[in-house]
Order: sequence, then C-alpha cells, then structure tokens
Amino acid sequence: MTTPAPNLPTRRQRAHERAQRAQVDAAQVLPTEPLGRKRGRAGRLLVRSSVLLALGAMTIAVPLSGFLRPDVSISIPSRQFGAAIGSESWASDSAAVSLSSGLNAQVDAASRSRVRSPLMVQCVGDGGGAADGTRTLTKADTIYWPLQEGTYQITSPFSMRISPVSGTMLMHEGVDMAAPLGTPIHAVFAGQVTEVSENSRSGALVTIRHTASDGSVFYSAYLHQYMKDIKVKVGQQVSAGEQIGAVGSNGWSTGPHLHFEIHNSSDQPVDPEVWMADHKAVHIGKEC
Repeated sequence: MTTPAPNLPTRRQRAHERAQRAQVDAAQVLPTEPLGRKRGRAGRLLVRSSVLLALGAMTIAVPLSGFLRPDVSISIPSRQFGAAIGSESWASDSAAVSLSSGLNAQVDAASRSRVRSPLMVQCVGDGGGAADGTRTLTKADTIYWPLQEGTYQITSPFSMRISPVSGTMLMHEGVDMAAPLGTPIHAVFAGQVTEVSENSRSGALVTIRHTASDGSVFYSAYLHQYMKDIKVKVGQQVSAGEQIGAVGSNGWSTGPHLHFEIHNSSDQPVDPEVWMADHKAVHIGKEC
C-alpha cells in the first residue's frame, strides 16, 4: 500500500508567510527616537533635578539657622550671599559670617558707640578744661535752702494775711516752713551774723548779712528758734550751708516751723520763694 505524500507549501506560499510575520513583528515594535535626542532630554532632566535638589537644601538649611542657640556657631561663606552681576564681592572666598554668642555680647557696646559720652561735671574748679578732656562746671554763689529736702512743707507764703495769733490783717514778710522740732537750720549763703536776739513775737532769731561775688548785698533771717539751739553769735563768719540753729515753736507760733525771710540790700523784705527760684537755690547735698 502506497502512503500519499504530504501537501507541502510551495515556495511562493513560504515567501508570503515570511512577509506576513515581518509585518506583525514590525507592528509590535514601539517607535523610538534618535539617540542624540534621547541624550539631550536626559541631560535636561539631570540639570532640573540638580536645581530642585539645591533649592530643597536651601529651603531646609535657611529656616534651621533660626533655631541656633547662642552657644552654637556656624560659618556661611560670604560669597553665597552674592554681589551684583559683573561686580566684585565685598568679601573674599575665604571670608565667613559667624553667628555666635559673641554677637550678643556686642549689642550693648554697639549701641553705646552711637551715643556721645556723658559730660563729666564737677562742682568745683575754675571752669577750664582738664588734661583728660573733661569739662568743669563752676558753681559760683551757690544758694541753699535753709532746711534739707524732704524735711519741711511750706504752709504760709509771703503775702498779706490774717494773723492766726492776733486775728488782725498783717503783712507776712516771709514763708513758714513747717518741720519737726530740732530740724537743723542752715545758712543760705556765706556771710556775717549781724543779729542773734529773742522777743515775744519772733522767738529767738538769727540774721546774716551776705555779699555776693558781684558785690550785691542781701540779708537772711531765721525766726521762732529757741536760744539754746542757736549755734552762732554776732560777728561770726559762717559758710554757705553751715548749721546755725534748729526749728522751734517760740514766739507767735501755732506749731514747729521756721519763719524764713530774705531782705534786699536796702533791708526790705522780698518774697523768699521767688528770690530763691531766681537765684537757682538748691538743697543741701543736691549741688550737682
């Protein structure tokens, strides 16, 4: 029995099948780009990635610098802050800006450097300049209040008033300075004691004649003292601010106080408060 021969494709059929397989393979392959274009795009992606990384580092690093403690120091190259394009940087590449606790210590010094040094004032001297550059303030004819600051209160001014003792209208020729008994009384200026006496109206009193540096003369009087407390005598020279007696309540007095008077060169009473203000009187210990 003879076996029939298999039906084999002809040469034309095999060529047609190869062509179809080639078309199928070509359709399955993805389109590609030229090698040069792929390299260009990869380069741009690398540059963009580098820039984003740098910006991210700055975004993290700069805020962190605000959390530095005073005892922590960092150095940042000055050129990183940059200069205008085409100009030179104000610092060299090796220069650095330091943030440290030393900056805190310099704040006060920097502030003081913008303020003029205080004027050195001395209350004595001839007014000339010293070798170290300080200036001297001459205190000529310093007038003192007779009672120390804080020890008295003015209760009756220089004016017409009804006397609290006699009940009649009289000129009050001084000021009443209420103060505790025994409060020290001081001479308002250097001078010579011209009167130490006592009467029923004024109590024990002291009067001093003063001559200012310009030759002008004035008088000061201190009333209602007790004779036992007076520390000077007629003809005695006293210095400005020297204690001459103490506050009393002797004579026409309703309580402890100093009746203080100022008389001009004609020995006429003037308003002590106005006169003392005009002559820039100061309290003992408050000369400067």
